[in-house]
Amino acid sequence: MPAMNDWLRDDLFGKEHDLCTAITSANPAPAVLKLCAPDAALMFPKMDIITPEDEDDFKDAMKAPFHRFDDYEIEDMRAHFIGLMGGVVTYKIKATRGKEKYNATASSTWNQGADGEWLLVSHSETLM
Repeated sequence: MPAMNDWLRDDLFGKEHDLCTAITSANPAPAVLKLCAPDAALMFPKMDIITPEDEDDFKDAMKAPFHRFDDYEIEDMRAHFIGLMGGVVTYKIKATRGKEKYNATASSTWNQGADGEWLLVSHSETLM
């Protein structure tokens, strides 16, 4: 029987993959908003902090080509737990858009609500 942390890890990894898919899509804002806590903070290189507190500003900040990649790969994904209701996912991301390459480390903090749904509290990427 899998340990509790195995289930939590699988949940967090699934949410993180959902986030990566959304962020790298042609129209990321709607899908990313669904994953975010109301006071979430998203930090990307060379950008101001993005927060869903003002939905119009959030959508404007995530307009194409925002973080759109032709292809991306996640490496060394790890889950770090903060009790049963919180966790941090860390990993490396390698992506391309045309001839442009993007290599970064990433970290996302997730909080599980009373309804069992994980919501993104913070996401940060640092160029390598």
